[in-house]
Amino acid sequence: MKKNGLKWAILLAAVLLLCAACIRRRAEAPSDTVGVGRAPKTETAAGTEPGTDDPAAGQPTTGLPTTEKDPAGQGDPQPQTGTDPAPQPTEQPDKPTEPEEPVTQAEPAEPDPPVTTPEPAEPQPTYYPTPMPADPSSEAPFGAIKWYSLNGSTVYEMPQQNTSGMDSMWEMYDWPDTYWEDKNKDNNDWYFGELSSYDPVTGEVLMRYDRFASTLAVLKKYGAIYRGDTSRKVIYLTFDCGYEYGSTEKILDTLKAKGVPATFFLTGSFVRGKSDLFDKDYMHNLVRRMLDEGHIVGSHTNTHPLMTTLTVDEVINEMRQVEASYKEEFPDAPDMLYWRPPQGDVNERVIRITAKMGYRTVMWSFAYYDWSQTVQPDPAEALAKMKAGMYPGCVYLLHAESSTNAAVLGDFIDWVHAQGFVIEPICGIE
Repeated sequence: MKKNGLKWAILLAAVLLLCAACIRRRAEAPSDTVGVGRAPKTETAAGTEPGTDDPAAGQPTTGLPTTEKDPAGQGDPQPQTGTDPAPQPTEQPDKPTEPEEPVTQAEPAEPDPPVTTPEPAEPQPTYYPTPMPADPSSEAPFGAIKWYSLNGSTVYEMPQQNTSGMDSMWEMYDWPDTYWEDKNKDNNDWYFGELSSYDPVTGEVLMRYDRFASTLAVLKKYGAIYRGDTSRKVIYLTFDCGYEYGSTEKILDTLKAKGVPATFFLTGSFVRGKSDLFDKDYMHNLVRRMLDEGHIVGSHTNTHPLMTTLTVDEVINEMRQVEASYKEEFPDAPDMLYWRPPQGDVNERVIRITAKMGYRTVMWSFAYYDWSQTVQPDPAEALAKMKAGMYPGCVYLLHAESSTNAAVLGDFIDWVHAQGFVIEPICGIE
């Protein structure tokens, strides 16, 4: 009995093994095989059953993954799921085509306007004197005069001569003929204070001696000029012209080349063109250049007399004769407004008379022995003296007939500028 039971057990085991092998072989069979292991039926959105043949595709499909062969024969096979292809979008009816706008020819661009050079700007003044408050005690006929530089020259806004003081000239006939408190022992000639030292860093100026305060007060009262602006590094060049020996032309050439203004004080004979060496045309050309090249022309009297020795009428006559000749020879010239007394021989009476006539008296704060034609100074020594005498506000008196001055003027101007100084016209002095 035991033997029969063992046989059936072995037989049953063999059947089970055979069934298991069949099931495993079915599972490993190709996807187109229908049989055991088919996926259950499920409804799809398209109404087809996975695992049935798709007549539209012509290929059987199953719910099991399939393997797509690599067409190039390389790489791993890519699994592909048996899902339906995505539905194709429904074609929309064609929209009516909007008519295209006609193409218009673009207007040709206007040519660029020609490039024009802007008009030059109005000349700007390089310096306008700052007006000072009116001094009720001042009897000056005018104050500072505006000026500016233009094309290397100097332009002035010269007023007409103020002769209103002539109405009270009668009082001068009884005016005392006094002299300066600090006058020279032998005469009334002008002398200037001697410079002791000037510190260009601090600007400190020390004078070895100077004119008395009473003298300076009289000068200020009538607007007479002794020094200019002492608060800035500025000096002033003035030239006295009584005779001509050929140096004035060279001086004018240098001033023009350097762009520097100056003041020329002319005697009556110089204005009228009288000279022992040159003709009238030559002399007049010098004066014309002074006017045209940006310089101030003033009076040095008609006959170069000692003014303190003259009467009131003689002083007036000396001044008027130069004016008349000047206007006759140069009718387009501005009025003479400044004058320099020969040898600096003045006192309050003479300064007051000329102020009533419309003149400001111009003295000086530097001069040296340069007028003698027989003894002209050595150029190197002259240049050294001119340098040693410079300080802020200094008014230089030089004689235009000096060949030495003509020779060293250019070097002196260059040196002045190298020290940080400027050279301005006397009209900017209050």
